[in-house]
Amino acid sequence: MKNIRLEVIEVSDLLKWEKDLKSFSATPFFAPAWLESFRSKIRKPIYLRFVSDQKTIGLVAGLRNEPSNALLKKLFRILFFYSGPAVVGADEELTKLCMAELISYAREKQFSYVKLESWDFPCAVNTRGLSFKPTIRKEYIVDLRENWSDLIKKIKKNRRTDARTAERNGLTFHESRSPEILDHLLRLLAETKSIRLSKKYKDYASLYISHINRDILHKLFKSGIVRAFYIKKNDDILSVSLEAVYQKKAYGLFAGTNLLGYKLKSNALLNFKIIEKLKNEGVEFYNFGGVPSDDSAQGLCFFKASYGAKEHICCGGRSHHLQSPFINYLTTVFYRVPEMRLKRIIRKKFFGRN
Repeated sequence: MKNIRLEVIEVSDLLKWEKDLKSFSATPFFAPAWLESFRSKIRKPIYLRFVSDQKTIGLVAGLRNEPSNALLKKLFRILFFYSGPAVVGADEELTKLCMAELISYAREKQFSYVKLESWDFPCAVNTRGLSFKPTIRKEYIVDLRENWSDLIKKIKKNRRTDARTAERNGLTFHESRSPEILDHLLRLLAETKSIRLSKKYKDYASLYISHINRDILHKLFKSGIVRAFYIKKNDDILSVSLEAVYQKKAYGLFAGTNLLGYKLKSNALLNFKIIEKLKNEGVEFYNFGGVPSDDSAQGLCFFKASYGAKEHICCGGRSHHLQSPFINYLTTVFYRVPEMRLKRIIRKKFFGRN
């Protein structure tokens, strides 16, 4: 395996890229429908193939983040990826080789950092020997390939009971194709956050995925890769969930519920119906998403597992500064500084984090 020679090739033919994705267990975050929604003056999608002996053995896709300021462009040209490389057989050693080649490619092309987030990347990459600082997080994935009766048995009895109770209370499940549903989602996300903060949970950003804002949500929704499901009682929308669905994978992005919705178990009905609908559409894996590192993690872990989701360790991280050891030192100091408003502004401006 160590003797494999890899070449990184940038792909411009998106139809060919879509065809290649079918041969790999690629995440929704590799799809042009996802990445092209983020295109701007300082942010452009990039699609890369890892090739050995004229055979494609891996794929990765992300964003080239390049500040417009000439000085900052030299310091903070970032190759950013929502998910790590998809490789033949999901082989861990091959994944590490692709990571090493990706870092070499970025260094050669004068990028400052490789930033890798862990969305739907259930692979613990061995980063020993790489100029890369890893981070890990837990995500919860439901395997939908089983028959429905077996899937039902894996959902905890109380969740099934809550869903039936919600239906008896007159709650109904729907999918919306109208962009107006996003306004309801944003309102419900704010209400959910308010409820959680009232219970002494740690403050957090409702739109926690890097670079996403209201305008980009609308672009993603318009592209068709993002779909909205909701629960309502009469004319009142109580819960909304946004999913990225691509080929045979789905990923839960954001979900919001108001106080009445929690009382009437609308979120239980929503999760149950989403699993049922995706299963019927032929989706094979539904990722409930990850959990934070604060005190809310234990409850969320239990909640997601109660729908039959299995825990997976996902890997992300960032490279060292690839052009300057001194800037790498300053960056390390920056990450050690306690959280403050100025730090949040810098992190969002240069690294796309909310």
